[in-house]
Amino acid sequence: MKISLDPSLDARHQDVPASTVLSNWYDANAAIQRLWAIQPEGGEGSPAMRVVVMLAPSPDGNDANLIWIARGPDWERELRQQLAGAVQLEWIDGPLPDEFEIDGEGVVLSLLCWRDATVIQN
Repeated sequence: MKISLDPSLDARHQDVPASTVLSNWYDANAAIQRLWAIQPEGGEGSPAMRVVVMLAPSPDGNDANLIWIARGPDWERELRQQLAGAVQLEWIDGPLPDEFEIDGEGVVLSLLCWRDATVIQN
């Protein structure tokens, strides 16, 4: 599945309850620079919603991997509670090209990136 860095798809412009939860969660977690929420294709019994995050570089230059190891399990638990369902939280490392591939297929429900200073917001 191709994912775009284009910020034109934003939860603030959608009427999807999960997007509101994700937007609030993203807002509360400053270490997350970008977030994509992907609903896998298929109906009932389809796999968990995928939430893919890219972490912001740390001010002291420490490896983002340490933040992921420390916070990732708690973040996934928070999302499962707030979305009342199965969530698969994934981390990708940047920088990324304008379009990139991830495994699997689905529909992007949310793309949140207003915290990313490299994105020109409209």
